[in-house]
Amino acid sequence: MDQERIFVLHEFMDGEARNWFHRHVLHTNRDKSYWTFKEVLIGLYNRFVNAATMQEAHEAFRTAVYDAQMGIQTFYDDLVGHAQNMAVYPDEFTIRETFLDRIPAEMHRTLIRNDNLSPEVNTVTKFLAYAICYEQSARTATHYDQCSSCRATGQRQPVKVGTFLTKRSKMEQNCNLQFIVWCTMPAGQRPGHGLTGNGPAGRDARYGPGLGQPAPRATWDAPPRVGPPKAAFGGGDAG
Repeated sequence: MDQERIFVLHEFMDGEARNWFHRHVLHTNRDKSYWTFKEVLIGLYNRFVNAATMQEAHEAFRTAVYDAQMGIQTFYDDLVGHAQNMAVYPDEFTIRETFLDRIPAEMHRTLIRNDNLSPEVNTVTKFLAYAICYEQSARTATHYDQCSSCRATGQRQPVKVGTFLTKRSKMEQNCNLQFIVWCTMPAGQRPGHGLTGNGPAGRDARYGPGLGQPAPRATWDAPPRVGPPKAAFGGGDAG
């Protein structure tokens, strides 16, 4: 079982760690002929995890800052991630104190004064939960404050002529090409029932030379009636 775990561990190595594993664990001329899984892990730790790396993690934990764009959850995750890479994992109070020192002052006051939280009583995860609610409420309030100021000043987004045309699909534009052309033409030049428009010439064409005088309609010649001669019914001359 121990050897199987070592070979499985080998599949997850790359770069210099894989080269170290080949030289010291798998090579035929290796110094140590037998390795346990625990010894391999300790050897990797001693080779690649040095004191400088731990000091960098401690410094990153000490200098971590809150970023409003990334959010309070990201700040907390970074803080815990740096703590996990330290040689000695900090205690709960140290993490909670560091968390409260780096968040904005207004958020800090709200969590303690309005939400009645205390660093000596409540856990850092509870501070985080209330901080997330505060952050979401602050973003919502900022959004609606901006909307209210825009309405108060009368600033609106300009609407460009023909914007509705660009929102139509290509199929709809092709099917309604005549309607689109009619909408984009000036009112005095829009076609009515013909190409003459709605001006005097158009009215004359539709209603005649005078207003209110409809033009004569074209007559429709009915087709000749086809049927038997009147003599067939006993009336009139057959010839």
